[in-house]
Amino acid sequence: MGKKGILVQKFGGSSVANPERIKRVAERVSAAKKQGYDVVVVVSALGDTTDELLELAAEINEEPSERELDMLMSTGEQISIALLSMALQKIGHQAISFTGAQVGILTDATHTKARILDISTARIKKELEKGKIVVVAGFQGILEEAQLMR
Repeated sequence: MGKKGILVQKFGGSSVANPERIKRVAERVSAAKKQGYDVVVVVSALGDTTDELLELAAEINEEPSERELDMLMSTGEQISIALLSMALQKIGHQAISFTGAQVGILTDATHTKARILDISTARIKKELEKGKIVVVAGFQGILEEAQLMR
């Protein structure tokens, strides 16, 4: 079967709220891959993770800086991408997870409400060409200035 193109799927927190739901998402992603698509999956933090992290932050500092809040919130997506990649590998797929910075998602400097300025697709395309399913963290990016310093 020939390639049908690239399919981008997005799953929010309730879709990946627990191990059973993560496994269901993996099955849906697997079905798309079996249909001949190159698949990129964007995933949010697990279920209530964001709320739990906000509560934890409030216990430490009632008025945390937005930058540090973003840093804390981004950890939720890293958990999700790793677990989904593991679930896909368990059912026989090659999968690789990436943070927003690792795939070159460039944003402005508006903490907690950043806007995407550009996405460098080279790394994603490289992994798709290897036949892998690419799992990318939602909510994450890197400041354009930080990218220039590399």
